[in-house]
Amino acid sequence: MKSLDILHSHSYTENVETTATQHPVAYSYIRWSSAIQGEGDSLRRQKQMAEQWCQRNGVKLADDKIMVDAGVSAYRGKNLKEGAISAFVTAAKAGYIPKGSFLLVESLDRLSRMRTVEVLRIFLDIIHAGVVLVTLGDDGDDERIFRWDDVDEEDLREAIGDMRGNHRFSQKLSRRIRESWEDRTNNARQTGKPIPGNLPAWLYYDANGDLQMEEAKVAIVQWIFDMCISGLGLTAIAQTLNEADVPPLALHKRKKIKNRSNFWTITSVAYLLRYKAVYGDYHPNKADPIPGIFPVIVSKEDFYRAEAARGKRYVTTRGRNGKGYTNMFKGIAKCHYCGEAMNIKNGRNERTPNKPFQFRCKGVGVKTCKHTPWNYDVFETAFLSFVREIDLTAIINGGSESKLAEITRQLQALHGQRMELERNIKTFMDLIRENRTGAKRYASAIDEDQAKLDAINQQAQVLENERNKIQVERRASSELLPIELPRDAKVRAKVAEHIRTVVESVTLKRDGSSRFGSTFTVHFAGGGSRSVYVDYTNPRHPFAVTNSDKSKMADIIPKDAATAAEMREYVLQDIGQEFGWLADHATTDESREAVKDALGKFKDVADTLQGQARELGLIK
Repeated sequence: MKSLDILHSHSYTENVETTATQHPVAYSYIRWSSAIQGEGDSLRRQKQMAEQWCQRNGVKLADDKIMVDAGVSAYRGKNLKEGAISAFVTAAKAGYIPKGSFLLVESLDRLSRMRTVEVLRIFLDIIHAGVVLVTLGDDGDDERIFRWDDVDEEDLREAIGDMRGNHRFSQKLSRRIRESWEDRTNNARQTGKPIPGNLPAWLYYDANGDLQMEEAKVAIVQWIFDMCISGLGLTAIAQTLNEADVPPLALHKRKKIKNRSNFWTITSVAYLLRYKAVYGDYHPNKADPIPGIFPVIVSKEDFYRAEAARGKRYVTTRGRNGKGYTNMFKGIAKCHYCGEAMNIKNGRNERTPNKPFQFRCKGVGVKTCKHTPWNYDVFETAFLSFVREIDLTAIINGGSESKLAEITRQLQALHGQRMELERNIKTFMDLIRENRTGAKRYASAIDEDQAKLDAINQQAQVLENERNKIQVERRASSELLPIELPRDAKVRAKVAEHIRTVVESVTLKRDGSSRFGSTFTVHFAGGGSRSVYVDYTNPRHPFAVTNSDKSKMADIIPKDAATAAEMREYVLQDIGQEFGWLADHATTDESREAVKDALGKFKDVADTLQGQARELGLIK
């Protein structure tokens, strides 16, 4: 029974005065610390003892007054913080439990095995609230009853003795379990042989004691990683597995697993994608990893590619794409004016089945932004035509024949490692803030991870430079893109994942009053940006493309003198309108940064066009 269920149930919130006139009512509290205990004798035994006590004493035990904390440990007080007994004590102190009611427990250690002073406080809270605490013992021989009105020093001395003994026993048991686990972990580290009771689901020891793999399960794991890297999210992966009737894997073999799902869930897929045993490492709790102890079934590079893909999707993507995977820019496309997400608006119906999808600012729907929508297909075509970092040919054909695809795979893996190191550093920083005594040890770990992070950033920069060089060569060779991207959902998911790897964000602006008013600016993950002025009637041939210095790409400007002059006038006019709008809204640091960004972007474009016009003799 959950805490909120108890506090708000009819049994606890009924009129106290009315209930107090009725016969005494017994509440039974049952707790065990593991799922295996629950499936054994613990639940049956404790419930039977409560029922027998009620029969002997003529007290009613209602089913809705049996409280169960299943699989909850009392050593560290988890049941007192979030379990059923926590809610009971709160309700008793608030007066919702009728005075004279009985709380039946097998023994005091069912309440808690924490330190004596902490258990004593709970013990006194219960009986002070007018509840009679009964410890049932074995077969009634050790039964004891504690009432606030007649509890004496001897009763308290015995209770405190039990509490002290329970805590010491738990301490000793915890120490023995910890030492046993440390011995097995050290043995595995020295021998290189995995711990038999802690194998991944796809491994087992045969009758001769040799480690074997279940190929069918290995194939499932590899398929899951392939789907993640290809761009499918956790929900889509789980649905695919369930539709294919693939049974879920237990990541650790146990004799009995309580409440295990018989189908794939988002949680089970996510857990598997974080499970480093796939590339051979064992990560015991509170101990250094043991590398290479398991056979590798997924390369370390692919593990971190999946990590990067999953992390990027978690931060950026929300909502549904539908079976056709329509929006490939979910989470990274933003409105130029207000910064809200750009979403697809589907206005198709029986009378307009071919109506184009609108790509519009989220704020338009709630009337907080007046952004003019784009035709989604126009934007997608223009984006893929002039963001050549997206290697469509390699993606569509499987990615094997392109050097660019190989660089992207390496960058994905590095990004995944970077995310893990940044997460570790943040964790250590939090630990330093919480625990000053361990600051020196944590600071050393931070230095180690920061050194690794710096090395990864250097590797990534080398790869980024190599990718930029390839892009320059491809543009010079006028390599053509496919006439139309396939509508296949899996292909589009791969392209979307590739885009999220390469692009940090893209901002869109549309001014329908001018043919130069359809622009978007791409901000790349490795730094640098690119602005594209789209010809809305011919999106494969833009009016202009300008690049930041870091991208090392050549600009494209209008070759026609009249077009160049007209565009220059529009850009200069747009600068004035842009800053007029920003001046009215620049009340925060973010708005002031937007002013600075807009100034740099439009100044670059204006200077480029002005230089072209000067070369053509249109201006002096």
